[in-house]
Amino acid sequence: MNEYNSLERRSGLLSIQGMQSATIHTAMFMQVLAAQQAGNEKLAQFYVDRFPPDVRKAYDGWMAQKPFENANADPHPFVPNLYQMRGADEIEKANATAADKVRDSRAAGSVSSQYLANTVLFATVLFFANAASKFEQRRVRILGFLFALAVFTFAVVRTVMLPL
Repeated sequence: MNEYNSLERRSGLLSIQGMQSATIHTAMFMQVLAAQQAGNEKLAQFYVDRFPPDVRKAYDGWMAQKPFENANADPHPFVPNLYQMRGADEIEKANATAADKVRDSRAAGSVSSQYLANTVLFATVLFFANAASKFEQRRVRILGFLFALAVFTFAVVRTVMLPL
């Protein structure tokens, strides 16, 4: 569970960092559009030249669709087929690994619970084996001992069937 929690925190941090980057990239893109609309191509090019490589690739791919002329072009360069948020692959990998860890943790918890239940059964055996000797009637002692023996056998079989 500790590994799961660590991976979840890492995934959350990467997601926040990726969203922060995407927000900055979107703001830069909006400035490019505003500069183009104002007719200031020099300012627009200033922003485009400062795009990080992944954003520049998405922007160039979007511009290749001729979005101002083509009504079927993507609405912006931040669609999944053009742009991928930073750390998205690492986030996906961390989430998948975290899911595996929580599944492993639950399986281990289940086995642990079964071992604990077997411990209770062995304690029950000790109680009935001891209590059987305290009765005066032979038939009650034998029944108490047989019950303890049956519970013991059941607990041993359950324990043998558990993974190590």
